[in-house]
Amino acid sequence: MRILPILLLLLPTASSYAAKPMPRDFLSRSEVLGVQISPTGEFLAITKLKGDDAWFSIVDLEQRKTTFNSNLGEKIEVGQMFWVSDDYILHAPARKVFGDVKGRTGELLSFDARRNKIKRLQATDWCPYCGGALIYTLPKDPRHIIVGGSFDQYPEAHLVDLKTGIFRKIARGAAPWGGLVADQDGKIVFSTGLNVKNETEIYIKNKREWELIESFGMRDEGWIPFANAPEPKTFFTWDTRGGRTTGLGLFNTETRQHKMLYQFEGIDLRAVYRDLNDQVYAVRTDLHYPAIHYLNKAHPLARIRAGLKKRFPNDTVTFTSVTRDNTKAIALLSSDRNPGQFLLVDLKAENKLEMLFHRKPHLAPNELAPMMPIEVKVRDGSKIYGYITSAPDTPKPGPMIVVIHGGPHGPRDFWGYDTNVQLMASLGVHVLQVNFRGSGGYGLDYEQKGYGEWGRLMQHDVTDATRWAIDSKIADAERICIYGGSYGAYSALMGVAQEPDLYKCAVGIAGVYDLTLMDTQGDIPDRKSGIAWVREILGTDDDVLRKISPVYLADRIKADVLLVHGGQDRRAPIQHAKRLRRALEKAGNEPKWLTLSRQGHGFFGLKAQLSLFKEVATFLSKPLGIDLQDVSWVDEEPVTE
Repeated sequence: MRILPILLLLLPTASSYAAKPMPRDFLSRSEVLGVQISPTGEFLAITKLKGDDAWFSIVDLEQRKTTFNSNLGEKIEVGQMFWVSDDYILHAPARKVFGDVKGRTGELLSFDARRNKIKRLQATDWCPYCGGALIYTLPKDPRHIIVGGSFDQYPEAHLVDLKTGIFRKIARGAAPWGGLVADQDGKIVFSTGLNVKNETEIYIKNKREWELIESFGMRDEGWIPFANAPEPKTFFTWDTRGGRTTGLGLFNTETRQHKMLYQFEGIDLRAVYRDLNDQVYAVRTDLHYPAIHYLNKAHPLARIRAGLKKRFPNDTVTFTSVTRDNTKAIALLSSDRNPGQFLLVDLKAENKLEMLFHRKPHLAPNELAPMMPIEVKVRDGSKIYGYITSAPDTPKPGPMIVVIHGGPHGPRDFWGYDTNVQLMASLGVHVLQVNFRGSGGYGLDYEQKGYGEWGRLMQHDVTDATRWAIDSKIADAERICIYGGSYGAYSALMGVAQEPDLYKCAVGIAGVYDLTLMDTQGDIPDRKSGIAWVREILGTDDDVLRKISPVYLADRIKADVLLVHGGQDRRAPIQHAKRLRRALEKAGNEPKWLTLSRQGHGFFGLKAQLSLFKEVATFLSKPLGIDLQDVSWVDEEPVTE
């Protein structure tokens, strides 16, 4: 493998490409999945795709030589990898579960980069989920790591010998559906999780017993530990107390005292940036664009990041991995029109920057649509947030599709490259994304405004944002459709039921359409905490739930409807879509219908996604007035079964 200086390998230009990108160009998976540098800076670990096959490689950086190259085949790939010592990198394999859906196998593999040896790590007893999570790498003991696993809903910690591959259980948590946190010596100190009331519980190890020290409900302020801090007996926490936004806190287990380190008004922290010695040098927020707040500007990684930002002002800079001495790092550049580029930064080298890989080299930035943040004042005087993505040649006012995110409580839309949004924009339409109240990221108050407001305030925010786009001369009022998956599909169908003259069509993918089923059907009721969540969010009155369920409002829907569902969907069982289909047929508005029996909560795999997008684009073309004559469709999977 050659690694070229950045001066020789520049960003692609329009002249590098013969034609405008087609759906396959967007939907094809990234050529390079991940790049990680070892703590000493001697090795790179790389995962990539060649055709349908996944590959794992090790590169000796000093010799610029590939020392190990393994074809994992088309059924297995590296789902996750991380260096756990100077020489060992841990793999969490993924495989096809059904159809084109990939999932973690539950295995863990360790690779010795110095000796080019792979070891399958084995538990002493049957432990199907021992590969679930890395808890701690034990810097003082490079031969061992601590991983989390479980026989049931209660987490367990296992000490793993990287050389022998043997697991040994060292702790079992006190709270279900949660995790464990270790101190600097590898002792498990915290157990966190959810009780049957969907309350967060935090336990601390008091000698040999677990002691409950905190519990709080989903509407309450609270804190949760996530990692040990540099000073003994201190731990970093996510803390929403005081400002009701997620900040970075510090908890001392000896004094039982808390300290808020960094918190911002009106916006949650999205990430905390630390070096391998657990020193925090920056935090990140995402109000409109990603913003990095440097807490220690003199830190080497802060200087590297600031320097890269000056050189690449339009990109977000993140580090996939860094060396222990903070002199080398793998930087990932990305933006709304950049799917990602991996750079090697070496402060000791003559050429300090080297371009390694493009995630999708066939997509030129100037062929992609820019994404612009928006703020909208809605009917009750509040302010909501979102994004408009438009190709430069899309007319104003012009056709628009409103894309609603799933979740809905916790997730939100972010500025950056989004395959689905770029696909839509490539059709010559404006794409509106709305972070309606109920979305995460803007603090507890913003999210909790949506509790109990499905089909009401949350839907009004989407409607008001759509009307804002019309008033702003972005959208043509006669050419607007609404689209979403999961909760987004629910919102899309509620949109055309509540505003029959606003939207010309709706696309619902893997949606929930009958809210009376939420606490009895699917995988949410598998946990008592899930039932408690549904009842807190939606209530328990079936008469009320019917009034905000598309199935019972089908006679109000005048727009064209496309329903897409997977036969193996456990989160939103296909009977939601079947009930809505029957209701629409009874109302005289037969929907378009697409289902694949071996797909789950969404369609996965290139062929299935190509056929899905072809169906969606064809469906949208008439109400939005878009021309698909120049769109090339290849490798689509048959859509009827």
